[in-house]
Formats: sequence, structure tokens, C-alpha cells
Amino acid sequence: MRKIKSTALLGAFVAVASVGVISHEAHGSSIVVPNGNVPPIISKEWLPSPVGLQASIIPAVSLSGGSSITLTISGASFLPGSYTISGASCSTTVNNLSGTDVLTFSSCTLAVSNTYAIGNVSSSSFEVTVPTSSNSIVLSYGTNNGDASTSIIAYVKQQLTVTPNSDITYYIDPTSLSTFTNDVSGSHNAAANSVSILNNAYNNSVWMKPPSIFIISSTMIFSFSGIPSSVSSVSVGDTGGNSSTSVTPANGNASISFALVNAPFNSYSSDTITFTFSNSGNIQPGTIVLSSITGVTYNYTISSYINYPYLSTPQNFLSFSLAGTQLYIPDALAPDNNVINTGYITISLPPSATISNLTVLNNPSASCPVPSTSNGLLTSTSSTGVYYIDLSKLAPECTGLTPAAWQSGVPLVIFINNAVPTQVTADAYATFNNMLKRIPVDVLNASNSYANFNY
Repeated sequence: MRKIKSTALLGAFVAVASVGVISHEAHGSSIVVPNGNVPPIISKEWLPSPVGLQASIIPAVSLSGGSSITLTISGASFLPGSYTISGASCSTTVNNLSGTDVLTFSSCTLAVSNTYAIGNVSSSSFEVTVPTSSNSIVLSYGTNNGDASTSIIAYVKQQLTVTPNSDITYYIDPTSLSTFTNDVSGSHNAAANSVSILNNAYNNSVWMKPPSIFIISSTMIFSFSGIPSSVSSVSVGDTGGNSSTSVTPANGNASISFALVNAPFNSYSSDTITFTFSNSGNIQPGTIVLSSITGVTYNYTISSYINYPYLSTPQNFLSFSLAGTQLYIPDALAPDNNVINTGYITISLPPSATISNLTVLNNPSASCPVPSTSNGLLTSTSSTGVYYIDLSKLAPECTGLTPAAWQSGVPLVIFINNAVPTQVTADAYATFNNMLKRIPVDVLNASNSYANFNY
């Protein structure tokens, strides 16, 4: 005999509304479902709990008392028990404890165009078990006189859409090493990023609503790896009024359980969960990876916890990086075979640094190659780490600039990786009739807002 609690929960899963036709074969027979001709949607998160469904047959050919009916289901299985076709004077029993995909009814009587409900728990509803791999439940009807029909009677979809925000880079201030240059938390040593959750079933009658006891037990587990050793705590809060929490990382890892008692189930259709990583002392560079997101729910029907994976492919979540360096040369001058004799930019770099880009400020149509020793536009000197750019070589390689522009001064921005401003020195100059003119060069942190030049 089936447990009473499973039957009592059936009402939470069974949609009730007007009956209509979903699909039918050319000969006219059909399978109909409730809820305004729209198949209900079952949440993957609540499976493998038994699910109550409703479906009825409208035959196109009459059947006499000696006729048989076969019902075949895919994407689910009929549970053990007795099944009837209401009004057709026939029934069948499933004895296999694992259920079955096929029901065969004997000695059925059907009249054309009448509606006959399939019953198991009640005269108009039946229970199935649905694997989480299922995307839809299809029911097929056939008789020994050739009448047949097939229809989708339910869809199976993920109820929550969980989306981590894109990786955010926080730049370590090279002057202190204990704060970020782009931190907005006020403490200046904390970095934050978020995960958004959308409840697709919220206020949507098409979705089958699970019992409230399921919702109260729902928890999200967020697993992080690669946490720099300077991080002393990870705090979690959200926009939906759930209780905040905090954990201490261990060996670069942290597992955070966050209970979704309120949003996104009861009060809101969505929620944003924010993770704040606070540092102590000097901030260590590194990349924090969100390794997995798992939903955990206690299913009272089967007396077991259900784990549902929302993220199984690790993705970068936060990065701590020493700020790079930008060089701003407001008036780079190139020789014109007239007044300007020479033009150079000299740069002193640490061993790990490289020039990653060179742009012309406020001139998107202009383009210059990145100077390097391999292309001959960056020349090393006898002093270790000291290089120069000969503008007489660079200028002809640039496009979108006229010779007149180089005579009046071209504003250049040079980007340097793996070096902070205290490790870089630069100078620019030109000679006019053999007289030296120095050109000011700004050496700035690439993450500093002041590096976004606009002159």
C-alpha cells in the first residue's frame, strides 16, 4: 500500500485547470492535459520525488468490451499500483517495484469523442517517477483497432537559473601592498563579486509548485579554490533578506553554505548573492576560482537529501593583481628632415616587464605596432633593462597619422605589464637644430583612474 504522505503531497504537484487538446494524429484521436492546453513544467531540482500528472484520452474510434488499450510513456515511468481509465470499464496493475513504461488495459469500452481520464492515485490523476535527465514527458495511446495518438503531457526544466558574474580584477596598490586601487567597499582591502539567481517558477502557474517544506530546506553550497593566503575571511550576503554568514578559508579553499529561506522563492523572483573577500596585511596576487555551485534540498517524500549541480565547470571569480603601468607621452615628435632632427623615448624596465600595447590617444583611426626587440622598434642599450624607441623608425610603421601630426606632437600611451610605476622610469626628447628638447612623460598605475587620459 502506498504511503499516505506521498499521496497527500500529490496536490502540490497536480495542476488543475480547464482541459484542452495538446496534439493529435491526423485521424482525430488525442491526448489532453489540464492547465489551459499547456503542459505543466516539473522542476528538476525536486526530482526524483514522485510527481502527480493528469492526462485524458479522446478516442476517434469506438471500442467494444473486448478491445485493448496500450499507454506508453517516455521521459518518466509509471509507478507500481493499479491504474484505471475512468469510464472505460478497464484497469491494469503494475507489480514491478521499479515501475514500467507501458500499461496495457484489456476489455475496454470507449465512445468516440468522449473524454477518459487516466487514474492511479485518484480517478483523474496518476503518479510517475521522473529522472533528472528528462526534458519532457511524452504519452502515447494506441488500441488494437489502430486508433493512436501521442502528446507531450509535461516538461521538465531547471527551476533556478544561477549565473556567476564575470571575473573582476582588483589591483593591488603598489605604494602600500595592503589595499586595492579600485576597491569601493570603504575598507580598501576587500574585493567582492556576486552570483545571480532567477526563480523561473515564481508567480508562474504553469510550473508545478513543490510543497513549502521543500523550499524551507533549500541551501546553496558555493565552493571556492585558489584563494590567496592574505584573505582572512569570506562574508556572504544577498538582496533578498536571507541570513548572512562568514567563513575562514583553509589552504586556499572555502565552502560556503547559504540558506535560501526567503528569496528567490517566497518574496522575490530573483536574488543576488555577494561574496566579499577581506584581506589582512599585504595582499597576495592570485585568482579565486568558483569551483562549483550545488543546491541541496531535503526531500521529505523520499526522506533523503537531493544534490542538484548548478555549476560544475570551474570559472574565474576574482583576481588580485599588481597594477600595471602606463606611460603617457603628450607630444611625441618624429624627425621631419627639416627642423626636427631626432626623436626618442627611453624606458627602464624590470626583467619581468614587457610592453603590451601602444595607442594614440583620442585617435581611434590611428594604429601603431607594439615596440619589441624582435621587430626592431625597441632597442636595448648597454645598461641592463634600459631601452629606447627611435621615433624615426616607429612613425613610418604607424597608420592613420600624417607627417604633420608627428611634427606638432602625437599623444602616445604605452602599456607595460608585470611592473608597477616605482619599477619603471621613462623619458622622451627631440632635437631641434641640434638643441635638445625634453618632453614630459607621466608614469602611472594602469588601474588608477587618472590613467584614463583625456586631454
